[in-house]
Amino acid sequence: MRYLGRKHDLLGSDEAARIRCDVTIESWRDYGNRTAAVFGAKSDSEDAGKNFIDEELPERLSALENFYSANPSQSYFWAGDSLTIADFAAFHLIEGINIRFPDVVANFPGLSEFGTQFSCRPGIQEYLASPRRPAALFYGPAGKIYPARK
Repeated sequence: MRYLGRKHDLLGSDEAARIRCDVTIESWRDYGNRTAAVFGAKSDSEDAGKNFIDEELPERLSALENFYSANPSQSYFWAGDSLTIADFAAFHLIEGINIRFPDVVANFPGLSEFGTQFSCRPGIQEYLASPRRPAALFYGPAGKIYPARK
């Protein structure tokens, strides 16, 4: 992803935006790693899943929403005032949360609005409706498939 960001000038327009881009990507990566640990094949506790959904997920999303809202540009971007790879990473994970944990993102208006705005971007909207989009985005415990389309 960072290679494509360099190639297509999607890493941020200045150092502050590049830092926000990196922080965004790594924060979402932390979320993904934690989700995999709780719900992955090696997970050993249903209580861990319930605790994650009830407590940890809202805390993580609240922190991410606060970071997103603190972007000085006050735009629909995560890093600076232009599209970066951070926006693609954030959208991918927000979409995954909406699929796996319906209605959770709706409790975070900034994240929800970002997802809506991003999905309406030219090219993104067409891709989301196209047959090029994979039928499944995530695989979970016991091989459960979380479809890309509802």
